[in-house]
Amino acid sequence: MKIKIDEEKIRGIKFDSLIEYLPHYQDEFKEMNNDPYSLYAYISTMFKNKTILDVGSRYGLSALALSYNETNRIISYDLINTIQFNIQKDNIEFKVMDFRNDESLDFNKIPVIMIDVDPHDGVQERAMYSFLHEKQWKGILLLDDISDVWWPHINKWWNEIEYEKYDLTHIGHFSGTGLVNFGGKHVIEVV
Repeated sequence: MKIKIDEEKIRGIKFDSLIEYLPHYQDEFKEMNNDPYSLYAYISTMFKNKTILDVGSRYGLSALALSYNETNRIISYDLINTIQFNIQKDNIEFKVMDFRNDESLDFNKIPVIMIDVDPHDGVQERAMYSFLHEKQWKGILLLDDISDVWWPHINKWWNEIEYEKYDLTHIGHFSGTGLVNFGGKHVIEVV
């Protein structure tokens, strides 16, 4: 499958259909176009009727952005309940657990995994990466906080990744956003 990362289309993503899920935070949500959320929403449009994982729920905004394509099911994981916005959307499920222990998942049917966990030390990310490698998972891995300025430990690990990868910070998060063609399943084009 060809994945075309088109900056113009990403910048054109509008979140009007998602604003209702954050009624008390509409102003903040409208600002999402200046963050990685437009990229996540755009990536969600590349797949239909799939399960996408969001690892590191925090406020739930990544899960909400990934839910932009409503044909997909989003499962968001965190080790503790950190959701502050009480997002309730039919195609999002929040789980308080380690995704690696979720026996209900069929990794062969998961095309996208987004990882953004605390603390940003590269330790958990590296362990999750190793888990996916051992599973021989093939898909798009999105990573937040890869900048050497903000998170040098994650950046060190990012630089060690041997799969085809793209630094998408210019259309992602100021602290660095990366895309890994994990297992080389897709043809990636960045325009």
